[in-house]
Amino acid sequence: MDLPNGKATSSKSSKRHRNPLDSSSCSLQSINGSFANLSLNRSIKNSHESSKTAKTPVVDKSRLNKSASRSTKTPVADRFVPDRGNFEMAHYLLKKAADEENQNQGDKKGKQKKEASLYSRSLTESMLGVADLSSVRILSYTQKPKAPPEGYQNALKVVYQGSSVVSSNPVVKYRVYPKSPDRVLDAPDIVDDFYLNLLDWSDSNVVAIALKDQVYLWTAHTAEIVRIPCDVAESNMQMVTSVGWMQDGAHLVCALDTGRIQIWDVERTKLLRTLRTDDENERIAALNLNAHLLTQGNRLGTLRNHDLRIAEHEVMTRRGAHSQEVCGVRWSLDGRFCATGGNDNIVNIWDSMNMNNTCQPVCSFSEHQAAIKAICWSPSHSSVLATGGGTNDRCIKLWNISSGMLLKSINAESQVSGLIWSENYREILSSHGFTKNQLALWKYPEMTQVGEMLGHQSRILHMALSPDKTTVATVGADETLRFWRIFPPTKSSADSKKKKVTSQIISGFNALR
Repeated sequence: MDLPNGKATSSKSSKRHRNPLDSSSCSLQSINGSFANLSLNRSIKNSHESSKTAKTPVVDKSRLNKSASRSTKTPVADRFVPDRGNFEMAHYLLKKAADEENQNQGDKKGKQKKEASLYSRSLTESMLGVADLSSVRILSYTQKPKAPPEGYQNALKVVYQGSSVVSSNPVVKYRVYPKSPDRVLDAPDIVDDFYLNLLDWSDSNVVAIALKDQVYLWTAHTAEIVRIPCDVAESNMQMVTSVGWMQDGAHLVCALDTGRIQIWDVERTKLLRTLRTDDENERIAALNLNAHLLTQGNRLGTLRNHDLRIAEHEVMTRRGAHSQEVCGVRWSLDGRFCATGGNDNIVNIWDSMNMNNTCQPVCSFSEHQAAIKAICWSPSHSSVLATGGGTNDRCIKLWNISSGMLLKSINAESQVSGLIWSENYREILSSHGFTKNQLALWKYPEMTQVGEMLGHQSRILHMALSPDKTTVATVGADETLRFWRIFPPTKSSADSKKKKVTSQIISGFNALR
């Protein structure tokens, strides 16, 4: 028991007052009460005896009884010893209260957690459109990210690129193209006429160019020059209007302004055959070959097919194919469709399965505002066609002949005289006239300009691609023939060439078996 001064009673005092009766049924409290009653009775008895011997004031018994009863209710004791028999009940009550409080807090937290879960679920549904995120992964390393668009260049890459490791196969960031031609040859007496097609490059690596009434052959790997005298058999001809190589690379087709077509054996420099038509003195400005089938268009807008294997060579004559002169003819790579462009600003697509004297084009495009001479088919998509318009149009357009839809149209800002489609680089090369007389590179399918090449002093009239698809020959009105190495071999093209050679070797061994 703590004293008023803060000092507790010593342990010796506790031991001195401890009695073995503490373990009996009577308690210390009852014993103290008995002693208090005994002393009270003795004081009352002595007071009665003294009142008999002397006259003293009468004592009020009621007040005495009240004091006695007060002494009985509040026994005198020197310390308080608590009853330890209720510890278990007190522990139980305290524990019960604590459990109830924990349960209330747990219910409150559970309610809050449930409300948070409901809020998160509603937020997920509103933002992502799904209720369960277990099936949705915002960040995942199992799938590769989408590739950027073709030709995309990230200008901010240097800001966050902190790796110093150099890749073994560095990616080419910028397109490298020649600023000047590799070789320049003279082309005197070239006819400055936009509608004619006076240049072609054979699979045997020989360039044929028509210079007025003569055709000259230049072998690229030997620089040998051979002249083809087209004027020998024609007395009234003035010029060669178009040339084209057959697939064997040994025979050259020359169209004349008289409406006739000559076929030459270039190895022997010998005229093998002359094809005549009903339209005499109507020049043939455009021609193209599909295996043994020769397709040509003349100034009257007539389209003809010649089968070079037979004597009666004219197998189809479609008059009125164009209302004006046909200045562009090009067969698709699979030989299914033939595209023709005319001075009537129309592009017609003809199906080889239904070409006759009264056939109709599969589809026609009339969006150009000038003559269409530049025509090129996609090497990877047989239904995609690129066309270029003349001075009043100055546009390059991409078409889908299957749907008849215009895919893309860009303003080239100058006359388009030729188009070449590179499969390895997925680019389109265009040749132009006034005002820059330039070559322009376009990235397909975005048709964003990659670069320009200048060199010709007058408009570029024609273009031709080498058999290895790397070099382009251009001839201009400035009477120069220029060679540009625009599409150098890439790793993918080299691998595809190796695979092709390997497949040919394997097929040869299989044939020997």
